[in-house]
Amino acid sequence: MRLRGAWSVCDCGRSAWAWWMLIALTVGQFAGCSTPEAEKPVGPPTFPGVKLNLGVVGDPAILAGVTAARGEWTASRQAELTIALDPIRDLATIGDVDLIVFPGQAFGELVDRELLDKIPNAVVLPPAPKTDPSRPNARNESTDETPEDTFKNDDLAPVFRDQIAKYGTERYALPLGGTVLVLAYRRDAFTSAANQKAAREQGLTLEAPKTWTQLDALARFFQGRDWNGDGKPDFGLAAPLGADAEGVADATFLARAAGLGQHRDQYSFLFDADDMTPRVDSPPFVEALGAVAAWKTLGPPGVESFDAAAARKAFREGKAALLIDRAERAGDWANVEGQPIGVAALPGSERVYEPLRKVWETAESLNKPAYLPVGGGWLIGVRGGLETAKKAAALDLVRYLAGPDVSTRLRAERDFPMAPVRSSQMGQGPPDPTSAPDVDARLWSDAVSQSLMALRVLPGLRIPQAEGYLDDLSKGRAAALGGKAPEAALHEVAAAWSARTQTLGPKRQLWHYRRSLNTLATLSQPPDRGK
Repeated sequence: MRLRGAWSVCDCGRSAWAWWMLIALTVGQFAGCSTPEAEKPVGPPTFPGVKLNLGVVGDPAILAGVTAARGEWTASRQAELTIALDPIRDLATIGDVDLIVFPGQAFGELVDRELLDKIPNAVVLPPAPKTDPSRPNARNESTDETPEDTFKNDDLAPVFRDQIAKYGTERYALPLGGTVLVLAYRRDAFTSAANQKAAREQGLTLEAPKTWTQLDALARFFQGRDWNGDGKPDFGLAAPLGADAEGVADATFLARAAGLGQHRDQYSFLFDADDMTPRVDSPPFVEALGAVAAWKTLGPPGVESFDAAAARKAFREGKAALLIDRAERAGDWANVEGQPIGVAALPGSERVYEPLRKVWETAESLNKPAYLPVGGGWLIGVRGGLETAKKAAALDLVRYLAGPDVSTRLRAERDFPMAPVRSSQMGQGPPDPTSAPDVDARLWSDAVSQSLMALRVLPGLRIPQAEGYLDDLSKGRAAALGGKAPEAALHEVAAAWSARTQTLGPKRQLWHYRRSLNTLATLSQPPDRGK
């Protein structure tokens, strides 16, 4: 969907009265808003006369869901909301924006420019139950009904609650939807008696692969084989290997590299967390890129130039038995033959590289970290420096859109489907099951849950100019697909990353990188620009 212009609207709806108490605690009262009676439940907080402007970084198609949810909020809050439907292209000239919807990979840039305000705990946590002041020791007894927890912060998957919504230890945004890579496969190809017999003769088992080397072996087995019985040779794997605006091609490479290179004792992955030296040209990345480049012989003709859309099309048309894609795009997998589609989490590795000693180790168990594209998903934050009335309304809107009911509707928008961010959503199957009737909903939910609830989940790069670093990576990946040795291609990427870091200020970028990992100590403020 192509969206242009802007709109301002009010409609009708309702919300939990307890949120007004949270707003009052968070930012205080403001002119034009009356204080609710202490014991009498009232309607939702209202913000008469307040006008908010919302902007988006990245694909404006995500606003389709926000647009659909606007009416209830604007009418019940007596406020106005204007949405700029053209994306923000330059954060240096962001304009009159009070709320920002953005992909996770823009997080560092927004923090670096001080464009996001912190979101207090009171916004997402329920108010404490009231106690009888005459019985100060009876802390677990409530004199009134316990306030309803309408936001249900504990329902957010840990990776979204504790990593993706935060930068360091501070919460600057709330998640609207996620994204995760999975493996889709034609179940008829796996269950065919002829295929199973041929696989046994080659020492293979036709089941979802547990390791990347098993995935390679399956792709080789299906390549050139008439696995669907139509009398014509078919192909193995459809994967984006060419230029890909969605970033799925780069994310697939990094997902494979993570299995080889994300050591259990290390929080950092792409850079050394002590000095910002790139690790992208180290052995696990070189090995992963070589394996991914070899896929160009295991897919349909032209697979070396496929973007994500072309890979989906090849799978949908029955040209490939396997597909690596974003789980939320399941509605684009349905094949013309109506054959059932299985789904599995991406595989892992039996060995992992220890970067400090520079040695390979046999993993104690399968090393299977989950790498999430675009910094983990899509979020909404409040512009820093808003005056009190606007801040109160903006915090209320952020909480409303990220709440359990609205976020479930947002992720199901056909124009911009998203993966679940809440535990309660993960068993619901694809975002829009009606558009994915051939996809096994249980297997889809299992694959997404295994990935998002994995022991180690790696949101994609979130530092300033993350998009530029990933552009450098795309060039190196393309060079390897074109025939350059993976090690040489990645040396060039590492050099480009070092030059980019030097230009932005290595100490400041190191602060951001450590901060973006959420777990490493940093000063409260970054070094001055250029340092």
